Amino acid sequence: MPKQEYRLSNRHALKRILSDARPIAGWLAVGALISLLTVALSLIGPEILGRVTDLIYDYWAGEIPAIPAGALSNNCLLLVGVYGASAVCGLASMFLLNNVVSRHFTCTLRIRISDKIRRVPVKYVDNTPTGEIISRMTDDVSVLGNTVHNFLDIIIQGIIKLVGITAIIFVMQPMMAAMVIVFVPLSLVLSAKISQLSMKHFMSARETNGKIYALAEEDFTGFDTIKAFNLEERQKKEYAALVDKSVEKLQKGYFLSGVVQPIVTLTNNAAYIAICIIGGLFAIRGTVSVGEVVAFVLYAKLFAGPLESIANGLSMMQNTFASANRVYELMDEEEMEEKPSSDVSELEGNIRFEHVNFSYNPDQPLITDLNMDVKAGQKVAIVGPTGGGKTTIVNLLMRFYDVDSGRILIDGRDTMDMSHSDLRSLFSMVLQDTWLYSGTIYDNIAYGKENATREEVMEAARQAHIDFFIDTLPDGYDTVINEESTNISSGQKQLLTIARAYLSDRKMLILDEATSNVDTRTEILIQKTMDELMRGRTSFVIAHRLSTIVDADVILVLDNGRVVEQGTHEELLAKRGFYAEIYNSQYELLH
Repeated sequence: MPKQEYRLSNRHALKRILSDARPIAGWLAVGALISLLTVALSLIGPEILGRVTDLIYDYWAGEIPAIPAGALSNNCLLLVGVYGASAVCGLASMFLLNNVVSRHFTCTLRIRISDKIRRVPVKYVDNTPTGEIISRMTDDVSVLGNTVHNFLDIIIQGIIKLVGITAIIFVMQPMMAAMVIVFVPLSLVLSAKISQLSMKHFMSARETNGKIYALAEEDFTGFDTIKAFNLEERQKKEYAALVDKSVEKLQKGYFLSGVVQPIVTLTNNAAYIAICIIGGLFAIRGTVSVGEVVAFVLYAKLFAGPLESIANGLSMMQNTFASANRVYELMDEEEMEEKPSSDVSELEGNIRFEHVNFSYNPDQPLITDLNMDVKAGQKVAIVGPTGGGKTTIVNLLMRFYDVDSGRILIDGRDTMDMSHSDLRSLFSMVLQDTWLYSGTIYDNIAYGKENATREEVMEAARQAHIDFFIDTLPDGYDTVINEESTNISSGQKQLLTIARAYLSDRKMLILDEATSNVDTRTEILIQKTMDELMRGRTSFVIAHRLSTIVDADVILVLDNGRVVEQGTHEELLAKRGFYAEIYNSQYELLH
């Protein structure tokens, strides 16, 4: 069944953004007070300037013999103080919001997303490109942060300032104020309608940006392969196509958003022209003073700011809603059901599969009615053709995926009744696809055990036969492995993960082609070490080279998700069945 499209209503998206901003509500309130003070100062300025203008005009018109020096200087100083204080408040508000929103909103939201990813099922990460997740954590969260930052500007610098200016100009001159106000509803309605049209384009652009991140991540992780197969041009064309699509959608979105401001500007200019004409006529008739006309013109100019702020806010919100859908879709993903933690230290490692069924895709069954019984301390080899379900058994054992039906028991306890952390604390893993992080060799080995001593780490390296190589490095165990682990070979990476598993000292082991990247001589050494490590531990060994598992206590032969044969190496060869066929074909290849 296809996944239902995720879509939040604009109202719901805005409520969630504001809800996530609740922890910084106090700081936002401080920012709001500063913004209110800025608005108040900006509204006082034109009135003071009007008084100064009247003083100068009255002297010029001969109505007063001289300009009162005290009144003029006091008003000028007051004007400088008002606009200076307004500038300081504006800077303070910007600094406060930049600091608070960046540190306590976007940072917190990214931490929550990171925590969320740890709690979603493995299948979500398997099915979602890494670049797509990174895009949501970076670009989309930044858009939400900008919205929180600008929300006060929209509400206070926009709406409240608009209301304040409207009240002042109506008190000053109702008829002239009416000419300004009559254009406002038309301007806002047109702005809102046009802004809504840009939503679908911003949403499409955001989705395309996620694909761009995913492709860029693939280009870096597969750098050697791309070079080896001369695929640079193909990757370049694919990248260019995605960028062109993103640019096209953004252009359409920003074009529609960009139409909003010219509409507001046109409306304001029309009102401004009308004020100048009508105000001039009123001044000639003596209905209003020249200073009042100057103040009115300044208020009319100020009127443009709130309208543009609201219009830009409407435009910005469409981009915000597109990003909110992507962020909250991830945040609303189904999480793994977690059981309470319990004591698993007494479990010995007897594992039983009872009528287990599982499929990654409901239309394509993989594991069907799987039954097996593994005793504690046994070495169990799992063999079979590619796609037969070998790695899937590991995924089910570790509960990376949950069974569709049936049970997996450890010493009689259903793994579905254990917490994920308790279950996984029982296993050490060495996989064919090695994973090391950017850090020292010592740190990468010590990753297998919390608070491991240096002696324990060095002993683990000796057991994995990697100590000689480490000692040849200039910095020894303090040698830093780079981000892509390209400064050590594939075989050395494999040996380090084996050392890590040795150090962890868990009761059960999972080895998925653990010696696939080492030479024959090293493989023999590691095989002996692994035999010692597996002694007394329940071990699952996935192997393609059957020569490495001939001494297994039990060999499970899988084909199409079923155990078709089971027994020791000698027993299976004697049956002359599927296992014997695979083994003999490999033996013939070696000769």
